[in-house]
Amino acid sequence: MRMALKANFLLFLACLITPIMAQEPQITSNMEVDSSLLHKWLHSGDPRLIAWAAEFARRRHDGQLISEIPSMLEHWSMPPIAGGYEEQAAQRRAALALLDTLIQEKVQVSMPVIRSQAEAFPAQALLLVEHVPLTSSNSTLVEWAFNRDGIINGTRSRAAAMILAKNPESSFVYDILKGLIQHVTIRIVSPGPGGVGSGGSSCGDSFPLPPTPGWPQVYAYDLRENNADSERNASDAVPVVKLGNHNIEAERHEENSGWGGCTTPQSDAAFRHELLAYWLEIKPRNMAWQPAQSFTIVWTTKAAYEKEVGLLVEADRVAMSDTRQQLRHRGLLDEQMIDGTFPQIAIAFECEIAPCPLAGGLPSNH
Repeated sequence: MRMALKANFLLFLACLITPIMAQEPQITSNMEVDSSLLHKWLHSGDPRLIAWAAEFARRRHDGQLISEIPSMLEHWSMPPIAGGYEEQAAQRRAALALLDTLIQEKVQVSMPVIRSQAEAFPAQALLLVEHVPLTSSNSTLVEWAFNRDGIINGTRSRAAAMILAKNPESSFVYDILKGLIQHVTIRIVSPGPGGVGSGGSSCGDSFPLPPTPGWPQVYAYDLRENNADSERNASDAVPVVKLGNHNIEAERHEENSGWGGCTTPQSDAAFRHELLAYWLEIKPRNMAWQPAQSFTIVWTTKAAYEKEVGLLVEADRVAMSDTRQQLRHRGLLDEQMIDGTFPQIAIAFECEIAPCPLAGGLPSNH
């Protein structure tokens, strides 16, 4: 009797599950679809069907369907992580598919649409903003360039500044100048050999995951930056912006494939200095002053030390003031914007003599 009841229960359960499974259409990339079906999928609210609609729209170059994507993205909302990782991951995957279709089809979308996706998908936002006239994108690019704290930090920040630097307004040149602080380190040593410096880099990698069953292949984009003298362009990369030897690209890759790379951090001052060199049409290393400089002074007397420090700082101040004048002569800087905010020099002192010969020690900056 129990066996019969169990069999009947399993049969009843199977009858319940079958209609539910039937609601999940098995879709393949080579199946026949028409615009009406794709429209239905696009507005179904099902992230998987939305991703398939975006995939087929891209393959078919379906202009009508693609034109409906921007308004969807502008009002796209990611569920909170508390709602479940799978739900959030599915919504993100669908958004990636929609953005990829817009990018691959080179669709021009409005700035509100781009801004709605910029924080979650910075690489895609940069690729989309390229198709927007600078008159419409300028304020957003300025916001991305200087972040909330006024510092140019991160690849998106530098990319936005590089786009603006190609056709700079005087106000942008002024903002670059006024935030540029040269960092000078003065080391006081006794007669003998000097020290050495060091640098660093950071690397990050994500591990590949198996494809998500039932979904089309979804593509993500990640920013890649190279500011070395050697050219290094990848065939799978989409150009974002290039300024001199500084090149920023977006790598399109399978969303589940894993991605990683190494970056060498560039300071805010070094990047601003690079932009000035670009405007003056010389290489950054050939500028008369550098954003970070280190001088070693061999201690003899306090008077000799103070004289040498004064000469070093004044030489840098003169060179930086000359840079400002060159920008003005090239019409990149208005006369009224020269208000004493540049040059700025921050001086750090390191005394490697014990006890330090200067009474009261040395200040950390000046």
